[in-house]
Order: sequence, then C-alpha cells, then structure tokens
Amino acid sequence: MAAEPLTELEAAIDTVVTTFFTFASQEGRKGSLSLNEFKELVGQQLPNLLKDVGSLDEKMQSLDVNQDSELKFSEYWRLIGELAKEIRKEKALEMKKK
Repeated sequence: MAAEPLTELEAAIDTVVTTFFTFASQEGRKGSLSLNEFKELVGQQLPNLLKDVGSLDEKMQSLDVNQDSELKFSEYWRLIGELAKEIRKEKALEMKKK
C-alpha cells in the first residue's frame, strides 16, 4: 500500500479486511472463518450490531453460500454489506427527522 496515511474510509476498509484475517487465522484453514472463529469475531467486534440476530449458527449458515461450514472472505463481505444497509436505513431515518 501507499506510504501516505490512509483516509478514514481507506482505514475502515483496511480494518474490515484485517479483522477477517486476524480471526480466520486462529484455527483450521487460514483463509476462512470456522463457526468458532465467526462467533468470536461477532462477539468481540460486532456485539452491538448483531445482538438481536438470534442464532449465530443460523446466521453463519445463511451467509455460507457454498455450505462448506466456513466463511470465505466473499461470504463474510455479505455480512458487512447487510450491516452497512441496516446502518444506512438508520441514518436515512435520522435525516428525515431533521
């Protein structure tokens, strides 16, 4: 990457990617999240955004497109997209109230 400091958005993207690989490297395949790694990532990094999700087993299963019981980065990215859409909805409602 460039030597210049990252912008706020670039840093956010870097954090999303780094977080995935930090948790994905704990057990099993290094390029995917096992169920345990997924639960740990959610518990540590997404406790507020996913507190009402219900079963994390079911959430992971819904994200696991190829049903191999692991989340590749592209499957994890689906979760990030879903969360971003929910935040966008909340922000849009806030803007309407102003």
